[in-house]
Amino acid sequence: MSFALAKHWPETFRYAKKHSPFYREQFRKIKNVPRLADLPTVNKTVLSERNLDFLCVPQNRVAEIVTTSGTTGKPLLWMLTQNDIQRLAVNEKISFECAGVTPRDVVLVAVAMDRCFIAGLAYWQGLRELGCAVVRVGASSALLVLEMIERVQPTAIVAVPSFLRVSADKARDTKFDLKNCSVKKAICIGEPIRDHNFKLNNSGRSIEAAWGAKIFSTYGVTELANSLCECRAGAGGHLHENQLHLEILDDAGNILTGGEVGEIVATTFGVEAMPLIRYRTGDCAALFSKKCKCGRATPRLGPIVGRKNQKLKFKGTSLFPSTLHAVLEQADGVEHFVIIARAENELSDSIEVLIFGDAKPVTLREAIQARAKIVPQIRHTTREEIEKLQLPPDARKRRTFVDLR
Repeated sequence: MSFALAKHWPETFRYAKKHSPFYREQFRKIKNVPRLADLPTVNKTVLSERNLDFLCVPQNRVAEIVTTSGTTGKPLLWMLTQNDIQRLAVNEKISFECAGVTPRDVVLVAVAMDRCFIAGLAYWQGLRELGCAVVRVGASSALLVLEMIERVQPTAIVAVPSFLRVSADKARDTKFDLKNCSVKKAICIGEPIRDHNFKLNNSGRSIEAAWGAKIFSTYGVTELANSLCECRAGAGGHLHENQLHLEILDDAGNILTGGEVGEIVATTFGVEAMPLIRYRTGDCAALFSKKCKCGRATPRLGPIVGRKNQKLKFKGTSLFPSTLHAVLEQADGVEHFVIIARAENELSDSIEVLIFGDAKPVTLREAIQARAKIVPQIRHTTREEIEKLQLPPDARKRRTFVDLR
């Protein structure tokens, strides 16, 4: 047991059992503090069904209400007290420090602060806690981002990778010299920029090339009010052990170690409003305990390789959509794409890949078979059809995988 777990777990258990209607019911027969690993896990379905039963404080102590992204169902209401917001700020401050951001930096936050998002709130709070000057440009206008870069001369930006690419396209169209601008660090949220080997994927490489900046990957979950940011070594997001404990579980619920990929299961420390114990995030990654090249000894979370409920079964082979995503991103002639999964029968799914561009289907099939060991159906279509599938009405995030199973 780690020092942080031994220190914070007993307090977390007692607090949740006393104040949370859900955990009071679940732990009513447990008298002494149990081993964390002996307790059952909780998934998002339970969280959705019993949403407000996780609340540990009276309504008049709630300072902020946010919602989850809702990519797998109805968005959850998630509540924070003022102390939870301060915890969030400290977490983001530590994460930004991992990326080398200092009080001397001026940071563009190109993330939405509205629509009940936690991300914009979290990054703004963390940067203020760090003492940076913050420019809240949002993600609605690439032209505004370029204008503020020219006027304010910021040294860092926080944004979704796809928006950084859109901004790079706009810079090219308007002859803006983005590569030699003042921005030297880009903190990327919400989308992968590395593959399972920690190498920059096509998106990451194109951003670094276009912006001439060092890019950093982060991983965050609304329900945890926490994020993990990588350092300059680019070898995983550093865990803040005083705020969060992570386990990696296999399909049978066994704890995996040594960098094996499984589902991320999280327990929050120091949360007042809605603490979580052994929460199954649905995301799959590996946890690394070896000391980082930067000198930090904290565990590091590797790149997300997929979501557990998105794992595909195709003619005897199991794979994540991210495997296909990696091939398509690197393929010549593929400008835009979307992967569609449908249920064929109980033992196999059907997979269709829609692409826009001049890539040859035969070449693509060969590339996918070499990497993923499968041969999906490939169909050329219009940019407009793919755009509608990637960003349907009211969507918060652009998607490249559509699950119709």
